[in-house]
Amino acid sequence: MCLATPVQIMSKVQGVKCKVDGDKTIDISLVPNAQKGDWLLCHGDLAINKIDADEAKTILGMIKSCQHQHH
Repeated sequence: MCLATPVQIMSKVQGVKCKVDGDKTIDISLVPNAQKGDWLLCHGDLAINKIDADEAKTILGMIKSCQHQHH
């Protein structure tokens, strides 16, 4: 199963590309008004929506609580 996950823009946007947390580069073509510091909902390497920090933290918390531990 694939999930869209929150990421935060860490560097200045260069055209339709930017660096996000984890030193990953993503495409922000679908979120043209994105700026450094913004939180985005990202699927793969494509940002699909801008979200606020509270929503990002809630989603990240849910993802963390659902992770299975392998023994």
